[in-house]
Amino acid sequence: MVNGFTQVTGRPLNDNYHFGQTVINDFGRPYERGFNNVNGISAWAAEGPFTIYFQGEYQHAPSAPAPSQAVLSFISGADGLPSGAPAKPIAATNRFRLLDCYVGMNLANWQVSFGKQSLWWGPNEGGPFLFSNNAEPITMFRISRNAPFRLPGIFGILGDIRMEFFTGQLAGHQFLSVDTAAGVETFGQFGQTLNPQPFLDGQKVSFKFTRNFEFGVSKTDVFSGKGIPFTTHKFLESVFFFGSTNNGFDDFGDGRTAVDFSYRIPKLRDWLTFYGDAFSEDETSPLGYPRKSVFQAGLYMPKLPGLSKLDLRLEGGSTVPPNFTDCNVGCFYQNGNYLNSYTSNDKLIGAGIGRAAQAEEIRSNYWLSPKNKIGIQLRHRKVDSRFLPQGGTQNDASIGADFFLGSSFSVSTAVQYERWQIPLLAREPQSNVTASVQITFLPEHSILGKKQ
Repeated sequence: MVNGFTQVTGRPLNDNYHFGQTVINDFGRPYERGFNNVNGISAWAAEGPFTIYFQGEYQHAPSAPAPSQAVLSFISGADGLPSGAPAKPIAATNRFRLLDCYVGMNLANWQVSFGKQSLWWGPNEGGPFLFSNNAEPITMFRISRNAPFRLPGIFGILGDIRMEFFTGQLAGHQFLSVDTAAGVETFGQFGQTLNPQPFLDGQKVSFKFTRNFEFGVSKTDVFSGKGIPFTTHKFLESVFFFGSTNNGFDDFGDGRTAVDFSYRIPKLRDWLTFYGDAFSEDETSPLGYPRKSVFQAGLYMPKLPGLSKLDLRLEGGSTVPPNFTDCNVGCFYQNGNYLNSYTSNDKLIGAGIGRAAQAEEIRSNYWLSPKNKIGIQLRHRKVDSRFLPQGGTQNDASIGADFFLGSSFSVSTAVQYERWQIPLLAREPQSNVTASVQITFLPEHSILGKKQ
């Protein structure tokens, strides 16, 4: 059982697809200025090869003023949406929401599951490029490897292998353009979601070549939806990235690829790990098209020399390709057919860096015990002025603590100060303070069965 309370004083950012987010990687939970809260419960059970998991919560967020016409015009232009978006105030949120909620079955070290599930495809704490928990979990059919395996013979040099595959359906998309013999036909209207929604499939394979080095390749593709029926042929086109190009658009859908790695320096493996990921739009791999790709990387020290209880993490990256003249700045995570593109319920599925931006962050924790810690985080983010008129900057500083009170209760607290300057949203620099408290109760028995 979880009870969480968040108070936001000042104007927050909550659109990482265009401007930025004050709170990232929070399963798409809503928040606005004022008092926000979530009250939820999770339960799980297992019997033989079968597993069931449930996590649901009531969410509340205050209302907010309508965006300006200048903001709406920018969004329409950046995403290729029709003009004339209505300037409506944002209503208060009061809803019950299912997060991770699925049933699964284990077969010979493979798990087959169906339901709403969150994924995290990469080593970056700030959010992997291809898939993070920044958006609400997606309803999907998923096959994943529970335990690594090795191929026989010479192929054993690939090391321990893990694989997972999924096909799911997005939510909240309002516009989709379809190439026809007569031209491009756009479906949708503001304020109404498409029916059916586009689908998303993904595949990831990870190779642990040595105890210190792991490398992964992954891809996702948005396909089908309103005006594009889901067929076996369309699904196979999406999975294998084949199909013709029509009017400049790829018939297989809106594809993305990524690679990630993690390397513990052998002589310093207890002290230093280097990791990162690369990401490309519509290319077979960012390794083959580095100038058309974007990158982020990090260093992690689980303990500092002479300070064994203090860790340190440094990360940085960009979603602006270094030398890709055919890509207007902001084209990453965007598509000419799927106009709401790489979002679900208006939240970016990918990295916390967001769109057309660069970001750096520092995280450090002092571990009082294996479960209790006090941490600080500093984050800087800059949006490219070629994408966002006059650009934008965002700076966050936060301190938090996690404590277990006995075996059944835990408390997490955090306070963050943010200062941002985005002339399109506000003429003057803005600041806010976000204070949160989360109380978690872990009973000895869950609703569905014994605690594992």
